[in-house]
Amino acid sequence: MDKIRRKLNNLSIPSTFVLLAGAFLLIAMLLVEIEKTLLMNAQQEIAFQYSEIVEGFNSEKVWGNQSVFRLSGHDGNMMYLYEMLSWLLPPLTYLICFISAGLVFYRVKIKKPLSLLSAASRRIADHDLNFSVSYDKDDEMGALCSAFEKMRSALEDNNRGMWRQMNERKRLNAAFSHDLRTPLTVLEGHLGILQKYAPEGKLSADDIMEAYAVMAGQISRLKNYVSSMNTLQRLEDMPIERKAMPAADLIMMLNDTASIYCKGKQLLFLNKVTAAELTVDPDIVAQVFENLLSNAVQYAENVISIQYTSDNDAFSIIVTDDGKGFDDSALKSATTPFYTAEKKTDDVHLGLGLNICKVLCERHNGSIILSNSTAGRGASVNVRFGKSKFSSEEGDHYAKD
Repeated sequence: MDKIRRKLNNLSIPSTFVLLAGAFLLIAMLLVEIEKTLLMNAQQEIAFQYSEIVEGFNSEKVWGNQSVFRLSGHDGNMMYLYEMLSWLLPPLTYLICFISAGLVFYRVKIKKPLSLLSAASRRIADHDLNFSVSYDKDDEMGALCSAFEKMRSALEDNNRGMWRQMNERKRLNAAFSHDLRTPLTVLEGHLGILQKYAPEGKLSADDIMEAYAVMAGQISRLKNYVSSMNTLQRLEDMPIERKAMPAADLIMMLNDTASIYCKGKQLLFLNKVTAAELTVDPDIVAQVFENLLSNAVQYAENVISIQYTSDNDAFSIIVTDDGKGFDDSALKSATTPFYTAEKKTDDVHLGLGLNICKVLCERHNGSIILSNSTAGRGASVNVRFGKSKFSSEEGDHYAKD
């Protein structure tokens, strides 16, 4: 019985309409026959009251043009009424049944999904995406609700991505503003000294040149900061162009890159990729990999281990060095902009390597996870490059700091 009910619930809209129309047509025909029978019986009962011979009575002789009986005023009116009803009731019955069929069709197939979609559209208009559209019937309206839910989910993911991007840019601007204070303070201090003592001749030529050199260094640092900010802004808007390529070719390319970057270090490769083909943006993968190698070379003592893995949805790279590893602060903040384990005043290491990796992994629907080697020594960075949910552009954004 449940199986039959499920089949009926999942009928297509045209099939349901035809089924209901046919059922109510049969009901209307049955009702019309019942009405005709009842009216005929009522007419015959009146006629029998005036018949001297009931047996073999011909009803046409009672109310036809050749009536042989004289009816009373009340009975004549009733006979006329029954005659009119026999003409009016059939079309009225069919009309009521077809209207009933339409109402039942609306209630069964249209009312609930229409209510769900109307409520969902109002919530979306109010910028509320924290809900889901669920409809349990496998028909055209179910497909429409499913498509609406996919659209809502895509909007929610895009909004979350935009919100996360806005927060990232706020943090980036805050970090940039914070790191600008040091070179600006140095510039202000040396400029004040020059303005105060140089006109009085209290500074030697060497002191003045030294102050100019320090100021030039800080100006160069400021330029690097601005350039880095522009680079990060471009990364946020970089399109992801995935393409299918043989896994062996990609891994060979990465191994060659590692051999160039890690000269003087011992390299250990472990390939756990089971897929014959990987769908990634090779330029993004290469850029992230180069940043990881740059960090690993900087902190490794002797050995750098590189592991490749894959699953149905992603390609992952794990780079591990035998250095001192991440401290607690680095595990939480190393992927934030301008983070460095030790504050430096040079203009080369701005603490952007892991942040760039994070941004690019997120753009590739992936993540970056920092940890310390399970062997007890060294840092380990796991980057994941995922497939897109919706298109060749971005899908869901997910990253762990």
